[in-house]
Amino acid sequence: MALGTEGYRAALVAKIEYAGANAESFRKAAEILARVGELSISVKHVQRITERLGRERAWQRDQDVERMKARQLEPVYPQPPKVAAVHLDAGKIRLRGDDGRPGVREPHWSDTKVACLQTYPSVPCEQDPQPDPPALFLDPPRVVRLCQEMEQIRGNPATRPQAAKANTPLLAETIGERPQRLVRTAVATMQGTEGFGWMVAAEAMRRGFYQAERRAVGGDGGNWIEPLGQMHFPGGEQILDFLHLLVHL
Repeated sequence: MALGTEGYRAALVAKIEYAGANAESFRKAAEILARVGELSISVKHVQRITERLGRERAWQRDQDVERMKARQLEPVYPQPPKVAAVHLDAGKIRLRGDDGRPGVREPHWSDTKVACLQTYPSVPCEQDPQPDPPALFLDPPRVVRLCQEMEQIRGNPATRPQAAKANTPLLAETIGERPQRLVRTAVATMQGTEGFGWMVAAEAMRRGFYQAERRAVGGDGGNWIEPLGQMHFPGGEQILDFLHLLVHL
């Protein structure tokens, strides 16, 4: 029955972990599990299971990194992807003092780094499918407005949700036909660029990205992204996000 140490089936443990990791608190997670999952579970039990699984995932991630450094990590899938893309970005996360007591104290912002690893079907083109910029980028007044909106979103973290919500229509106009996404995984950390780079490389190796027919590394032009791509994904196409280029121009 795939029972774990707590006596729950694996599928139920996965639900507890999801609720505990995504709800705003362990108490809220327990309430959601009781109402939606019809599972009577204490707040402390949700916390213990969620934190245990988090430690196990972190331990497995670190083991993969060490095996990657030792050139011992192998792909877990026999068939490599056709097209593999690694999207890199830095961001902000809201934290609080971690002294074990309940409640929020010492709220502050900290830096994060995130990688989104995606695969796509291979659709080669003999000619550039979109040789000219979208019409929006050729309208100077609208470009100015777009850049101002992006600067507002990237500026004060406290104003980001409101700015992003208010400016969604104009930003949506820049999106053309999207490629079909097949599989997406992500890694994130508050570590520096070096440690983050090895995490990304290990996940890419695990998913067979190094054997892909075509590879790309995308980013916003941050001065840490290109060196990371050159070190861990040599030969891959480095792609600059056009919207961030517009802001700098």
